Amino acid sequence: MRDLLKSVSLTTKTIVGMPSYERYLEHHRLHHPDEAPMSEGEYYLYALKARYADGKVNRCC
Repeated sequence: MRDLLKSVSLTTKTIVGMPSYERYLEHHRLHHPDEAPMSEGEYYLYALKARYADGKVNRCC
C-alpha cells in the first residue's frame, strides 16, 4: 500500500510540474557518481529558476 501511495504521489507531482528530488538523486548517482549532488533546497531552487527562466509558465491550465 505504501508503494502505491508513493507512486500516486510521484505521478501527481509530475503532472502538476513539481520536481522530484528522489529522481534527481537517482539520476545523479547513475550519471555523475564523482560529483556531490545538490542539497534538496538547492535542487528545488534550481528547478524553480529553470521553470520560470524565460518568463513563461509551462502548465496545462
